[in-house]
Formats: sequence, C-alpha cells, structure tokens
Amino acid sequence: MFIPFTPNNDRKAGLGLGLSIARQTIEADYGTLTVRDVPASGCVITISLPPRALPQAVGKDRR
Repeated sequence: MFIPFTPNNDRKAGLGLGLSIARQTIEADYGTLTVRDVPASGCVITISLPPRALPQAVGKDRR
C-alpha cells in the first residue's frame, strides 16, 4: 500500500504517491502512519506525531 505506483497507461489519473509521500514525511518527524481495514466500509488511516516542545520564552516569565 505504501509502495509508489505509476500507472502504465495514458490516463491522467493520480500517480499513486500520496500515501508513500505522507508516510515518509510523517516518519521524518518521528511519527507513524497506520492503516486498519474496516470490512465492508474501507479503511481507517491513523497519523500519530510526537508533541513538539514549546520554544523557551526570551526574557521574563510570560504567564
């Protein structure tokens, strides 16, 4: 499912790169992309990304 697909016909359909690129981008940020089959309905795609640390405030405490 995550292997890039390129159609070998002349139709102007999609290139099949969406999930492959999405997975690479998410994993580069230390996240995960999972796909779960839902019989008779399709699938559920879950993206999990780790929280990023907030930048430290410069100067005084800004509460």
